[in-house]
Amino acid sequence: MRKNEILKRSYHIPLPMFDAAFRCFQKKFVMPMNLVFTVILLVLAGDFIYAAVRDPGNTTAYLLTVICLALILVRWYRMFKLRRSVHEALAEIEQDRYELTVYADGMTLRTEDAPKPAAEEAAAEKPEVTEEPEQSGEQGGGFQKLFPDEPAEDENAPKPTDIYFGKGVKLLEYPEFFMVYLVRSNFYVIPKKDFSEAEIQQLSELFAKNK
Repeated sequence: MRKNEILKRSYHIPLPMFDAAFRCFQKKFVMPMNLVFTVILLVLAGDFIYAAVRDPGNTTAYLLTVICLALILVRWYRMFKLRRSVHEALAEIEQDRYELTVYADGMTLRTEDAPKPAAEEAAAEKPEVTEEPEQSGEQGGGFQKLFPDEPAEDENAPKPTDIYFGKGVKLLEYPEFFMVYLVRSNFYVIPKKDFSEAEIQQLSELFAKNK
């Protein structure tokens, strides 16, 4: 069990905030690579165009120019398409709440159990009436079950995410939220609105220390 717990807080991420965070993520980590890729392909396309001008019959140069421009368009299109796909996926779980536990050496993030609908809660509270089978020597060998069946674990239940500060983890602060980026894996948004001023300051100092 991890020790040195600093704070524990439940929070909710509004969809517009996650949209803004995802744009910040792309601007910080995706767009620079796209720009490098675009510049390289534009230089190549310029060389091919120059070759085509010098030799109008050079169909290969025309073809390679078109390929370079198409690759540029595809790369930028995929970035904006991913943004839309993420928005649509998160719209379905916008009401989910999360729990953050911060330690001196990292943090744990988990999804809280979604609230049950009122009808479901009422059904859960109402005991189910079942007929008890008659005990006899012929059924069950005359022995009663001494231990009740243990509830089966839900394999589909989301597992907590343990994050340790250090290499491969980037911690960023923005006016309305913190961003925790696991390089080439995933990123998490921690909204400031659900934390007190003292807690925000505490997180800010901890993240700045472990950048």
